[in-house]
Amino acid sequence: MGFFLFLVSLLFIVEGVLLILTPKKVLKFANQLLDKTKDARILGLVPLIVGIMLLFAASSSAVGWLIVLLGLGAIAKAVYVFLTPVAKIKASRWYHMSDNAYRVSGIIVLVLGVIVFISRI
Repeated sequence: MGFFLFLVSLLFIVEGVLLILTPKKVLKFANQLLDKTKDARILGLVPLIVGIMLLFAASSSAVGWLIVLLGLGAIAKAVYVFLTPVAKIKASRWYHMSDNAYRVSGIIVLVLGVIVFISRI
């Protein structure tokens, strides 16, 4: 499970860097992903699987409580995507923030990725 934490931390770090450097491209990619998918609920499978895997991987980390919180957050995101129509997802505040707000969220995601990367046992 340590390898899975390594992959998740790298994903967080890359996502954080992209949010900091190119927030408009990340938002455009997210919109295209929602538009191209026939049934957007399929996109909820990814955070569900990642969330369950994070719950299992919590024992391989020095900060297991953080990994459990990240896993529960991913599962909550999956439930949200499963239950919410695409139009309402696109109308949410996450798609209408300023560039600086995306950069701040990128910094937070980057820090979380580094913490997960360092905390692997």
